[in-house]
Amino acid sequence: MGIKTKFLSLSFATLLSVSSVQAEQIATNMAQMQAMDKITGRVSIIEVPVNGEVKFGTFSVVVRSCKTNAEGEVPENYAFVDVSDKSFDKEEFNIFKGWMLSSSPAVNAVEHPIYDVWLIKCYNDEKPIDGLLSQEQLDLRDNLPRLQEVKQMRKDQENNTFDEETQKTTIVFKDTMYKQQLTEATKTSEKMLVSDDGKPQNLLNIDENFNEEEVVVMPAEELSEAMQNEAQNLNKNEEFLIDDELSAAIEAELKQHQN
Repeated sequence: MGIKTKFLSLSFATLLSVSSVQAEQIATNMAQMQAMDKITGRVSIIEVPVNGEVKFGTFSVVVRSCKTNAEGEVPENYAFVDVSDKSFDKEEFNIFKGWMLSSSPAVNAVEHPIYDVWLIKCYNDEKPIDGLLSQEQLDLRDNLPRLQEVKQMRKDQENNTFDEETQKTTIVFKDTMYKQQLTEATKTSEKMLVSDDGKPQNLLNIDENFNEEEVVVMPAEELSEAMQNEAQNLNKNEEFLIDDELSAAIEAELKQHQN
């Protein structure tokens, strides 16, 4: 496609150069063009002033120059046409900018799925022409993005949006997993604090239903010494009062281990 377009452009430039050498061209101030809506089949004749703007559908047509061969020469018309479009969300972009020949409209044609415009003739209008574009407006049109640039920009925006949404989805997913893990851990800790029969356990996870006595293996002399030290410590502490029953129990325990 690129090679074909380049070949057509070269052929058109060659044809225009040959025609320019052979014939005298006269600059005019008006271009008569034909515009067609391919969907409805409607065909319209539009008169476009040089450096003026005419709108057709989503097209904005501006003719920058329009020339015709002098009388006695081979009839031919040349127009430098600037066409912009607003098909993508009313964002204006340039779809065509180049020379058109009235005798060969297919050589350098506008490519669009809905609309088409081509040159019929160039002529001079003796009436005053109002509403021409200023140089600043023409410069702004020269800075409009091309169709391929708009498509690439839209593609980049879609990719960026997809990446952002993916990132958000990942964050939400991770957050959900974290909450789920936290909930599971909480449930596990709650189960650890509740026995099978539904009764709460203490924080040390000691089962109250454990009936076996704990057996401590310790030499009698060490046990006796430890209990005596405990009794002495209790006696030294003023906050604890040892009654007779407690003293008798300690003495009985000592005698049992001494025997």
